[in-house]
Amino acid sequence: MTLVYDVAKVIRTSVESLSDVEILENDHAVVKKDDELYITNEMWQCPKLRKMHLEIAKTKHLEILHCVFFPDPRYSLPIFGCDVIDTGKVVTAAIVDVSPVTGVNKKFYEKIKVISDTYNDFEYRKLPAWSDIFSPYVKFMRLTEDNERVNYYQLIMEYLIIYCDAVRDADPGSPLVTYQRHQDQCYYSDQQRKNEKTMAVLSKWYDKEWATNYIENILFCKPKGSIAL
Repeated sequence: MTLVYDVAKVIRTSVESLSDVEILENDHAVVKKDDELYITNEMWQCPKLRKMHLEIAKTKHLEILHCVFFPDPRYSLPIFGCDVIDTGKVVTAAIVDVSPVTGVNKKFYEKIKVISDTYNDFEYRKLPAWSDIFSPYVKFMRLTEDNERVNYYQLIMEYLIIYCDAVRDADPGSPLVTYQRHQDQCYYSDQQRKNEKTMAVLSKWYDKEWATNYIENILFCKPKGSIAL
Protein backbone atom coordinates (compact mmCIF):
# COMPACT_ATOMS: atom_id res chain seq x y z
CA MET A 1 0.00 0.00 0.00
CA THR A 2 1.14 3.56 -0.73
CA LEU A 3 1.24 6.37 1.78
CA VAL A 4 -1.96 7.83 0.31
CA TYR A 5 -3.95 4.68 1.02
CA ASP A 6 -2.35 4.16 4.44
CA VAL A 7 -3.31 7.69 5.49
CA ALA A 8 -6.79 7.26 4.02
CA LYS A 9 -7.29 4.20 6.18
CA VAL A 10 -6.35 6.17 9.32
CA ILE A 11 -8.81 8.90 8.35
CA ARG A 12 -11.66 6.43 7.79
CA THR A 13 -10.90 4.73 11.12
CA SER A 14 -11.01 8.12 12.84
CA VAL A 15 -14.36 8.91 11.25
CA GLU A 16 -15.74 5.54 12.38
CA SER A 17 -14.61 6.25 15.95
CA LEU A 18 -17.06 9.16 16.22
CA SER A 19 -20.73 8.88 17.19
CA ASP A 20 -23.75 9.25 14.92
CA VAL A 21 -21.75 9.57 11.71
CA GLU A 22 -23.78 9.84 8.51
CA ILE A 23 -22.61 9.57 4.92
CA LEU A 24 -23.05 12.74 2.90
CA GLU A 25 -24.16 12.09 -0.64
CA ASN A 26 -22.32 14.11 -3.27
CA ASP A 27 -22.41 14.54 -7.03
CA HIS A 28 -18.66 13.94 -7.33
CA ALA A 29 -18.32 10.57 -5.59
CA VAL A 30 -16.41 9.38 -8.67
CA VAL A 31 -14.83 11.70 -11.23
CA LYS A 32 -13.11 10.26 -14.30
CA LYS A 33 -11.31 11.74 -17.27
CA ASP A 34 -10.54 9.01 -19.78
CA ASP A 35 -7.58 7.02 -18.44
CA GLU A 36 -5.78 10.13 -17.21
CA LEU A 37 -7.60 11.00 -14.00
CA TYR A 38 -9.65 9.12 -11.40
CA ILE A 39 -10.99 10.90 -8.31
CA THR A 40 -13.11 9.60 -5.44
CA ASN A 41 -14.76 11.79 -2.84
CA GLU A 42 -16.02 10.43 0.47
CA MET A 43 -17.96 12.73 2.79
CA TRP A 44 -19.48 12.30 6.23
CA GLN A 45 -21.05 14.43 8.94
CA CYS A 46 -21.78 14.01 12.64
CA PRO A 47 -23.42 16.24 15.25
CA LYS A 48 -20.24 18.29 15.89
CA LEU A 49 -18.61 18.20 12.44
CA ARG A 50 -20.55 19.64 9.52
CA LYS A 51 -18.38 17.91 6.93
CA MET A 52 -15.55 15.39 6.88
CA HIS A 53 -14.12 15.09 3.39
CA LEU A 54 -11.62 12.61 1.99
CA GLU A 55 -10.53 12.96 -1.64
CA ILE A 56 -8.20 10.53 -3.40
CA ALA A 57 -7.00 11.29 -6.93
CA LYS A 58 -4.89 9.15 -9.24
CA THR A 59 -3.15 10.07 -12.48
CA LYS A 60 -0.55 8.16 -14.44
CA HIS A 61 2.21 9.74 -12.40
CA LEU A 62 0.67 10.84 -9.10
CA GLU A 63 -1.44 9.74 -6.16
CA ILE A 64 -3.03 12.60 -4.23
CA LEU A 65 -4.89 12.69 -0.93
CA HIS A 66 -6.81 15.67 0.38
CA CYS A 67 -8.72 15.73 3.65
CA VAL A 68 -10.51 18.40 5.69
CA PHE A 69 -12.69 18.08 8.78
CA PHE A 70 -14.93 21.17 9.06
CA PRO A 71 -16.53 21.59 12.52
CA ASP A 72 -20.03 22.82 13.17
CA PRO A 73 -19.23 26.47 14.10
CA ARG A 74 -21.18 26.11 17.34
CA TYR A 75 -18.34 24.01 18.74
CA SER A 76 -14.85 25.17 19.73
CA LEU A 77 -13.01 22.84 17.39
CA PRO A 78 -10.18 23.65 14.96
CA ILE A 79 -10.20 22.61 11.30
CA PHE A 80 -8.23 19.42 10.68
CA GLY A 81 -6.57 19.14 7.30
CA CYS A 82 -3.96 17.04 5.52
CA ASP A 83 -2.68 16.56 1.98
CA VAL A 84 -0.30 14.13 0.31
CA ILE A 85 1.17 14.26 -3.21
CA ASP A 86 3.08 11.06 -4.00
CA THR A 87 4.95 10.40 -7.25
CA GLY A 88 5.78 6.84 -6.20
CA LYS A 89 9.45 7.72 -5.77
CA VAL A 90 9.08 10.78 -3.56
CA VAL A 91 6.30 12.52 -1.67
CA THR A 92 6.67 16.03 -3.03
CA ALA A 93 4.21 17.48 -0.51
CA ALA A 94 2.90 16.21 2.80
CA ILE A 95 1.02 18.58 5.07
CA VAL A 96 -1.02 18.28 8.24
CA ASP A 97 -2.47 20.90 10.54
CA VAL A 98 -5.23 21.72 13.00
CA SER A 99 -6.03 25.25 11.88
CA PRO A 100 -7.19 27.56 14.67
CA VAL A 101 -10.59 29.19 14.97
CA THR A 102 -11.96 31.41 17.74
CA GLY A 103 -12.22 29.85 21.16
CA VAL A 104 -10.28 26.60 20.79
CA ASN A 105 -9.26 25.32 24.22
CA LYS A 106 -5.58 26.00 25.01
CA LYS A 107 -5.23 22.48 26.40
CA PHE A 108 -5.96 21.12 22.92
CA TYR A 109 -2.93 22.87 21.46
CA GLU A 110 -0.80 21.94 24.45
CA LYS A 111 -1.43 18.30 23.53
CA ILE A 112 -0.77 18.98 19.84
CA LYS A 113 2.51 20.74 20.68
CA VAL A 114 3.81 17.63 22.44
CA ILE A 115 3.14 15.57 19.31
CA SER A 116 4.50 18.25 16.98
CA ASP A 117 7.74 18.49 18.95
CA THR A 118 8.19 14.72 18.75
CA TYR A 119 8.21 14.68 14.94
CA ASN A 120 10.73 17.18 13.62
CA ASP A 121 13.07 15.14 11.45
CA PHE A 122 11.66 16.24 8.09
CA GLU A 123 12.73 18.24 5.06
CA TYR A 124 10.40 21.20 5.52
CA ARG A 125 8.95 23.19 2.63
CA LYS A 126 8.15 26.90 2.60
CA LEU A 127 4.52 27.67 3.35
CA PRO A 128 2.55 29.65 0.73
CA ALA A 129 1.83 33.35 1.06
CA TRP A 130 -1.78 32.73 2.18
CA SER A 131 -0.72 30.41 5.03
CA ASP A 132 -1.91 32.64 7.88
CA ILE A 133 -4.76 30.14 8.37
CA PHE A 134 -2.36 27.53 9.75
CA SER A 135 -1.39 26.88 13.37
CA PRO A 136 2.18 27.00 14.75
CA TYR A 137 2.11 23.20 14.58
CA VAL A 138 1.56 22.86 10.85
CA LYS A 139 3.92 20.44 9.12
CA PHE A 140 4.66 20.93 5.42
CA MET A 141 7.31 18.54 4.18
CA ARG A 142 8.94 16.70 1.33
CA LEU A 143 9.38 12.99 2.13
CA THR A 144 12.16 11.02 0.46
CA GLU A 145 13.00 8.27 2.94
CA ASP A 146 10.88 5.38 4.21
CA ASN A 147 11.30 6.49 7.83
CA GLU A 148 9.95 9.93 6.92
CA ARG A 149 6.82 8.35 5.46
CA VAL A 150 6.38 6.28 8.61
CA ASN A 151 6.81 9.35 10.81
CA TYR A 152 4.30 11.32 8.77
CA TYR A 153 1.80 8.47 9.02
CA GLN A 154 2.26 8.32 12.80
CA LEU A 155 2.00 12.11 13.07
CA ILE A 156 -1.36 12.07 11.24
CA MET A 157 -2.59 9.26 13.45
CA GLU A 158 -1.62 11.02 16.68
CA TYR A 159 -3.07 14.38 15.60
CA LEU A 160 -6.33 12.62 14.75
CA ILE A 161 -6.50 10.82 18.10
CA ILE A 162 -6.28 14.16 19.90
CA TYR A 163 -8.69 15.77 17.45
CA CYS A 164 -11.35 13.07 17.76
CA ASP A 165 -11.08 13.18 21.56
CA ALA A 166 -11.73 16.93 21.34
CA VAL A 167 -14.77 16.34 19.14
CA ARG A 168 -16.24 13.95 21.68
CA ASP A 169 -15.67 16.44 24.53
CA ALA A 170 -16.76 19.62 22.72
CA ASP A 171 -19.67 21.71 24.00
CA PRO A 172 -21.58 24.41 22.09
CA GLY A 173 -20.63 28.04 22.65
CA SER A 174 -22.47 31.36 22.70
CA PRO A 175 -24.06 32.84 19.55
CA LEU A 176 -21.34 35.52 19.37
CA VAL A 177 -18.50 32.96 19.43
CA THR A 178 -20.42 30.80 16.96
CA TYR A 179 -20.61 33.78 14.61
CA GLN A 180 -16.86 34.38 14.94
CA ARG A 181 -16.10 30.72 14.18
CA HIS A 182 -18.46 30.86 11.21
CA GLN A 183 -16.42 33.79 9.89
CA ASP A 184 -13.15 31.97 10.66
CA GLN A 185 -14.24 29.01 8.54
CA CYS A 186 -15.24 31.32 5.68
CA TYR A 187 -11.80 32.96 5.84
CA TYR A 188 -10.10 29.54 5.90
CA SER A 189 -11.92 28.54 2.70
CA ASP A 190 -11.20 31.90 1.05
CA GLN A 191 -7.49 31.51 1.75
CA GLN A 192 -7.36 27.90 0.54
CA ARG A 193 -9.06 28.94 -2.69
CA LYS A 194 -6.09 31.23 -3.38
CA ASN A 195 -3.94 28.17 -4.08
CA GLU A 196 -3.33 28.65 -7.79
CA LYS A 197 -1.88 25.16 -8.16
CA THR A 198 -5.25 23.58 -7.36
CA MET A 199 -6.96 25.56 -10.11
CA ALA A 200 -4.14 24.85 -12.56
CA VAL A 201 -4.25 21.09 -11.99
CA LEU A 202 -8.05 20.82 -12.25
CA SER A 203 -8.18 23.11 -15.28
CA LYS A 204 -5.73 20.78 -17.02
CA TRP A 205 -8.50 18.18 -17.29
CA TYR A 206 -11.64 20.31 -17.06
CA ASP A 207 -12.64 23.88 -17.87
CA LYS A 208 -12.28 26.75 -15.41
CA GLU A 209 -16.00 26.83 -14.58
CA TRP A 210 -15.97 23.15 -13.56
CA ALA A 211 -12.77 23.63 -11.56
CA THR A 212 -14.16 26.69 -9.74
CA ASN A 213 -17.35 24.83 -8.80
CA TYR A 214 -15.33 21.84 -7.55
CA ILE A 215 -13.02 24.01 -5.44
CA GLU A 216 -15.82 26.11 -3.94
CA ASN A 217 -18.41 23.37 -3.33
CA ILE A 218 -16.42 20.16 -2.84
CA LEU A 219 -12.95 21.04 -1.56
CA PHE A 220 -13.44 24.26 0.40
CA CYS A 221 -17.13 24.88 1.00
CA LYS A 222 -18.20 27.51 3.48
CA PRO A 223 -20.74 27.02 6.28
CA LYS A 224 -24.23 27.48 4.88
CA GLY A 225 -26.58 30.24 6.03
CA SER A 226 -25.89 33.14 8.31
CA ILE A 227 -25.57 33.36 12.09
CA ALA A 228 -28.01 35.67 13.85
CA LEU A 229 -26.60 37.52 16.85
